[in-house]
Amino acid sequence: MAHGGGGHAAELYPESQIFAAGVVLSLIGIYAAHFLSDYGLSMLIGGLLVSSACVAGANTVRKVAAYGLGTGVPSIGMVSLGMGTLAAVAGVLIPKALGITYLIAPILTLIIALVVGVIVGNLTVKPVGMKIPIMVRSMTFLSVAGALALLGFTTAYVGSLEPAAFVDGALNSGVMALAFIVAGMSILHPFNACLGPNESHKRTLTLAIACGLISWFVFSVVKLDVISMVVSIILWAIVYVKFVKMSFKDACAVLYTPEIPKKEE
Repeated sequence: MAHGGGGHAAELYPESQIFAAGVVLSLIGIYAAHFLSDYGLSMLIGGLLVSSACVAGANTVRKVAAYGLGTGVPSIGMVSLGMGTLAAVAGVLIPKALGITYLIAPILTLIIALVVGVIVGNLTVKPVGMKIPIMVRSMTFLSVAGALALLGFTTAYVGSLEPAAFVDGALNSGVMALAFIVAGMSILHPFNACLGPNESHKRTLTLAIACGLISWFVFSVVKLDVISMVVSIILWAIVYVKFVKMSFKDACAVLYTPEIPKKEE
């Protein structure tokens, strides 16, 4: 069933299930990145699990953007990372200010992201006036997905949730800015690439998984984690080849386009 100008096919899996799976796996990944750092597994385990946040975010973009946002598809992906940045940074820094353990940072980030998402979602309804019935819920989901993706990939890179180490390794180094762009693209791109009258949930989700894996690969390269680089690019290739095959199968026709002549005949 299509909505608005974008349109999407029926859901294979309920949005709430994909979102819940993304949240749980991401939280496990963040804590794994922290506690397994001494074993050199923060990027390998943490990065893999955190990529699920990108999939959850991309699935929500598909849900809300199908109401006919059009050029708003990329915009809503960036908004999710804007809210996520605020929640992730606050979640790491607030425990130190309150004198409580920094290990609560992922949970605190989740709570802050929920609050920020609800506030921004309501602002888009009034006074902005976007008449999308699921806008508040979608903005809340996107805020959480963006926050967990940002906190997750940066924690996998830094290897610690300790505030001083996080600020130095993620904020002062500029890695948070990289996470903003990489995670944002992973969240906004899948539906933006697959939308149209023949969009299918399975194909869009497959591309979302590929985008999450390539995000993990980018951070593996930045961290110079060779094992994670190899594993992530192999998994990405497997999923992306599957996506391409699905695209060929679903296409009305695959036409050959000849090379542009190098000189006039």
